[in-house]
Amino acid sequence: MFWKIIELLVRIIYWRRFRTATKIGEAAKLLSDGKPEAALAHLEKNGNAVHQTLLPLFALTQGKIHEALGRLDEAEASLKTVVLMNPKDARADVELAVLVGRQGRFDECRTWLTRALEKEECDSTVHAKEILAHLDAIERGDILLEYEARAQALAEKPLLDGRAPGLNPDMALLETWIGTPEAKESIDDVALLLAYAEVQKGGKWQIGLSIEETTVIKADGSAFRPFDTVGKWMHPKAISASSPAESK
Repeated sequence: MFWKIIELLVRIIYWRRFRTATKIGEAAKLLSDGKPEAALAHLEKNGNAVHQTLLPLFALTQGKIHEALGRLDEAEASLKTVVLMNPKDARADVELAVLVGRQGRFDECRTWLTRALEKEECDSTVHAKEILAHLDAIERGDILLEYEARAQALAEKPLLDGRAPGLNPDMALLETWIGTPEAKESIDDVALLLAYAEVQKGGKWQIGLSIEETTVIKADGSAFRPFDTVGKWMHPKAISASSPAESK
Protein backbone atom coordinates (compact mmCIF):
# COMPACT_ATOMS: atom_id res chain seq x y z
CA MET A 1 0.00 0.00 0.00
CA PHE A 2 2.81 2.36 0.94
CA TRP A 3 4.55 1.95 -2.42
CA LYS A 4 1.29 2.45 -4.29
CA ILE A 5 0.83 5.77 -2.51
CA ILE A 6 4.40 6.77 -3.39
CA GLU A 7 3.81 5.76 -7.01
CA LEU A 8 0.63 7.82 -7.11
CA LEU A 9 2.40 10.87 -5.66
CA VAL A 10 5.19 10.57 -8.21
CA ARG A 11 2.67 10.37 -11.02
CA ILE A 12 0.86 13.45 -9.72
CA ILE A 13 4.12 15.41 -9.45
CA TYR A 14 5.24 14.53 -12.97
CA TRP A 15 1.77 15.12 -14.38
CA ARG A 16 1.79 18.62 -12.90
CA ARG A 17 5.22 19.29 -14.39
CA PHE A 18 4.08 18.04 -17.77
CA ARG A 19 0.93 20.16 -17.58
CA THR A 20 2.93 23.27 -16.64
CA ALA A 21 5.45 22.67 -19.43
CA THR A 22 2.54 22.35 -21.84
CA LYS A 23 1.10 25.67 -20.63
CA ILE A 24 4.47 27.37 -21.10
CA GLY A 25 4.61 25.96 -24.63
CA GLU A 26 1.10 27.24 -25.32
CA ALA A 27 2.13 30.72 -24.16
CA ALA A 28 5.16 30.59 -26.45
CA LYS A 29 2.88 29.60 -29.33
CA LEU A 30 0.60 32.58 -28.64
CA LEU A 31 3.67 34.82 -28.69
CA SER A 32 4.84 33.40 -32.03
CA ASP A 33 1.32 34.01 -33.38
CA GLY A 34 1.69 37.72 -32.57
CA LYS A 35 -0.49 37.69 -29.44
CA PRO A 36 1.84 38.76 -26.62
CA GLU A 37 -0.94 40.03 -24.33
CA ALA A 38 -2.75 36.70 -24.50
CA ALA A 39 0.57 34.89 -24.08
CA LEU A 40 1.37 36.78 -20.88
CA ALA A 41 -2.10 36.19 -19.44
CA HIS A 42 -1.86 32.47 -20.24
CA LEU A 43 1.62 32.21 -18.73
CA GLU A 44 0.79 34.06 -15.53
CA LYS A 45 -2.17 31.79 -14.80
CA ASN A 46 0.39 29.13 -13.95
CA GLY A 47 3.02 31.33 -12.37
CA ASN A 48 2.40 30.15 -8.80
CA ALA A 49 2.47 26.47 -9.68
CA VAL A 50 5.75 26.23 -11.59
CA HIS A 51 8.13 23.54 -10.37
CA GLN A 52 11.69 24.74 -9.78
CA THR A 53 12.96 22.61 -12.67
CA LEU A 54 10.73 24.59 -15.05
CA LEU A 55 11.43 28.05 -13.62
CA PRO A 56 14.23 28.86 -16.13
CA LEU A 57 11.96 28.01 -19.06
CA PHE A 58 9.11 29.97 -17.48
CA ALA A 59 11.30 33.06 -16.92
CA LEU A 60 12.81 32.83 -20.41
CA THR A 61 9.36 32.73 -22.00
CA GLN A 62 8.21 35.54 -19.73
CA GLY A 63 11.19 37.65 -20.77
CA LYS A 64 10.48 37.17 -24.47
CA ILE A 65 6.84 38.13 -23.96
CA HIS A 66 7.76 41.28 -22.04
CA GLU A 67 10.18 42.19 -24.82
CA ALA A 68 7.42 41.80 -27.42
CA LEU A 69 5.20 44.07 -25.33
CA GLY A 70 7.93 46.72 -25.16
CA ARG A 71 8.45 46.22 -21.43
CA LEU A 72 12.20 46.16 -21.76
CA ASP A 73 13.11 46.56 -18.08
CA GLU A 74 10.83 43.68 -17.13
CA ALA A 75 12.20 41.58 -19.99
CA GLU A 76 15.76 42.22 -18.83
CA ALA A 77 14.88 41.28 -15.24
CA SER A 78 13.26 38.01 -16.35
CA LEU A 79 16.24 37.04 -18.50
CA LYS A 80 18.69 37.84 -15.71
CA THR A 81 16.65 35.53 -13.50
CA VAL A 82 17.26 32.76 -16.03
CA VAL A 83 21.00 33.42 -15.91
CA LEU A 84 20.99 33.07 -12.12
CA MET A 85 18.88 29.90 -12.10
CA ASN A 86 20.60 28.18 -15.01
CA PRO A 87 24.13 29.63 -15.28
CA LYS A 88 25.40 26.89 -17.60
CA ASP A 89 22.86 27.64 -20.34
CA ALA A 90 24.01 30.22 -22.91
CA ARG A 91 20.52 30.99 -24.26
CA ALA A 92 19.65 33.67 -21.71
CA ASP A 93 23.07 35.33 -22.15
CA VAL A 94 22.45 35.64 -25.89
CA GLU A 95 18.87 36.83 -25.39
CA LEU A 96 20.14 39.50 -22.99
CA ALA A 97 22.84 40.48 -25.47
CA VAL A 98 20.25 41.00 -28.19
CA LEU A 99 17.90 42.86 -25.83
CA VAL A 100 20.49 45.41 -24.70
CA GLY A 101 22.10 45.57 -28.15
CA ARG A 102 18.80 46.64 -29.69
CA GLN A 103 18.84 49.54 -27.23
CA GLY A 104 22.27 50.62 -28.46
CA ARG A 105 24.01 49.31 -25.33
CA PHE A 106 26.76 47.66 -27.35
CA ASP A 107 29.30 47.34 -24.51
CA GLU A 108 26.82 45.39 -22.39
CA CYS A 109 25.84 43.39 -25.45
CA ARG A 110 29.46 42.36 -25.95
CA THR A 111 29.76 41.39 -22.27
CA TRP A 112 26.77 39.04 -22.44
CA LEU A 113 28.03 37.51 -25.67
CA THR A 114 31.45 36.90 -24.13
CA ARG A 115 29.76 35.14 -21.20
CA ALA A 116 27.83 32.95 -23.62
CA LEU A 117 31.00 31.93 -25.43
CA GLU A 118 32.54 30.73 -22.16
CA LYS A 119 29.87 28.02 -21.98
CA GLU A 120 29.43 24.73 -23.78
CA GLU A 121 29.07 25.19 -27.53
CA CYS A 122 25.52 25.03 -28.86
CA ASP A 123 23.26 26.89 -31.28
CA SER A 124 23.23 29.89 -28.92
CA THR A 125 27.03 30.18 -28.87
CA VAL A 126 27.10 29.99 -32.67
CA HIS A 127 24.61 32.86 -32.73
CA ALA A 128 26.76 34.74 -30.22
CA LYS A 129 29.77 34.51 -32.55
CA GLU A 130 27.68 35.89 -35.42
CA ILE A 131 26.47 38.85 -33.35
CA LEU A 132 30.01 39.58 -32.12
CA ALA A 133 31.24 39.65 -35.71
CA HIS A 134 28.45 42.07 -36.59
CA LEU A 135 29.34 44.30 -33.62
CA ASP A 136 32.95 44.35 -34.78
CA ALA A 137 31.82 45.37 -38.26
CA ILE A 138 29.72 48.20 -36.80
CA GLU A 139 32.61 49.49 -34.70
CA ARG A 140 35.04 49.34 -37.65
CA GLY A 141 32.62 51.38 -39.75
CA ASP A 142 32.10 48.58 -42.28
CA ILE A 143 28.31 48.56 -41.83
CA LEU A 144 28.09 52.32 -42.26
CA LEU A 145 30.04 52.15 -45.52
CA GLU A 146 27.81 49.32 -46.74
CA TYR A 147 24.61 51.21 -45.93
CA GLU A 148 25.79 54.38 -47.67
CA ALA A 149 26.89 52.43 -50.75
CA ARG A 150 23.47 50.77 -50.96
CA ALA A 151 21.71 54.12 -50.58
CA GLN A 152 23.81 55.71 -53.32
CA ALA A 153 23.22 52.76 -55.66
CA LEU A 154 19.45 53.07 -55.29
CA ALA A 155 19.63 56.85 -55.71
CA GLU A 156 21.10 56.31 -59.20
CA LYS A 157 18.85 53.41 -60.21
CA PRO A 158 16.08 54.06 -62.78
CA LEU A 159 12.83 53.06 -61.13
CA LEU A 160 9.76 54.25 -63.06
CA ASP A 161 9.81 55.71 -66.56
CA GLY A 162 13.60 55.76 -66.36
CA ARG A 163 13.56 58.16 -63.43
CA ALA A 164 16.04 57.72 -60.57
CA PRO A 165 15.11 59.01 -57.09
CA GLY A 166 18.37 60.90 -56.46
CA LEU A 167 20.22 61.52 -53.23
CA ASN A 168 17.62 64.13 -52.27
CA PRO A 169 15.01 61.51 -53.09
CA ASP A 170 11.81 62.04 -54.99
CA MET A 171 9.48 60.83 -52.25
CA ALA A 172 6.45 60.45 -54.49
CA LEU A 173 8.47 58.32 -56.91
CA LEU A 174 9.74 56.08 -54.11
CA GLU A 175 6.31 55.71 -52.55
CA THR A 176 4.79 54.70 -55.89
CA TRP A 177 7.63 52.36 -56.80
CA ILE A 178 7.63 50.59 -53.44
CA GLY A 179 4.27 49.06 -54.28
CA THR A 180 5.60 47.34 -57.41
CA PRO A 181 6.88 43.73 -57.56
CA GLU A 182 10.33 45.02 -58.61
CA ALA A 183 10.72 46.78 -55.26
CA LYS A 184 10.25 43.63 -53.19
CA GLU A 185 13.98 42.93 -52.84
CA SER A 186 14.92 46.58 -52.27
CA ILE A 187 12.76 47.62 -49.31
CA ASP A 188 15.79 47.92 -47.01
CA ASP A 189 17.61 50.02 -49.59
CA VAL A 190 14.68 52.46 -49.78
CA ALA A 191 14.88 52.96 -46.02
CA LEU A 192 18.65 53.43 -46.21
CA LEU A 193 18.23 56.05 -48.94
CA LEU A 194 15.75 57.97 -46.77
CA ALA A 195 18.20 57.79 -43.88
CA TYR A 196 21.14 58.85 -46.04
CA ALA A 197 19.16 61.87 -47.27
CA GLU A 198 18.83 63.03 -43.67
CA VAL A 199 22.55 62.46 -43.11
CA GLN A 200 23.26 64.71 -46.09
CA LYS A 201 21.25 67.43 -44.32
CA GLY A 202 23.42 67.21 -41.21
CA GLY A 203 22.01 64.16 -39.48
CA LYS A 204 24.05 61.42 -37.84
CA TRP A 205 23.74 57.69 -38.39
CA GLN A 206 22.74 55.54 -35.42
CA ILE A 207 23.55 52.03 -36.61
CA GLY A 208 21.35 49.43 -34.94
CA LEU A 209 22.06 45.82 -34.08
CA SER A 210 19.83 44.95 -37.03
CA ILE A 211 19.27 47.01 -40.16
CA GLU A 212 15.63 47.65 -39.21
CA GLU A 213 16.74 49.34 -35.99
CA THR A 214 19.00 51.83 -37.77
CA THR A 215 17.96 55.45 -37.25
CA VAL A 216 19.27 58.94 -37.93
CA ILE A 217 19.55 61.73 -35.39
CA LYS A 218 18.50 64.72 -37.48
CA ALA A 219 20.18 68.11 -37.34
CA ASP A 220 17.39 69.37 -35.06
CA GLY A 221 18.05 66.56 -32.59
CA SER A 222 14.96 64.50 -33.38
CA ALA A 223 15.14 60.83 -34.32
CA PHE A 224 14.22 59.73 -37.84
CA ARG A 225 13.25 56.07 -38.26
CA PRO A 226 13.33 55.33 -41.97
CA PHE A 227 11.84 51.87 -41.65
CA ASP A 228 8.77 53.38 -39.98
CA THR A 229 8.28 55.62 -43.00
CA VAL A 230 8.66 52.73 -45.41
CA GLY A 231 6.24 50.70 -43.32
CA LYS A 232 3.62 53.44 -43.60
CA TRP A 233 4.03 53.48 -47.36
CA MET A 234 3.66 49.72 -47.58
CA HIS A 235 0.65 49.52 -45.23
CA PRO A 236 -1.18 52.85 -45.58
CA LYS A 237 -4.51 51.50 -44.33
CA ALA A 238 -2.94 50.46 -41.05
CA ILE A 239 -1.76 54.01 -40.39
CA SER A 240 -4.58 56.47 -40.09
CA ALA A 241 -2.36 59.55 -39.98
CA SER A 242 0.78 60.67 -41.82
CA SER A 243 1.14 61.34 -45.50
CA PRO A 244 4.50 60.84 -47.29
CA ALA A 245 5.17 64.53 -46.97
CA GLU A 246 4.63 64.39 -43.22
CA SER A 247 6.82 61.32 -42.86
CA LYS A 248 9.63 63.10 -44.63
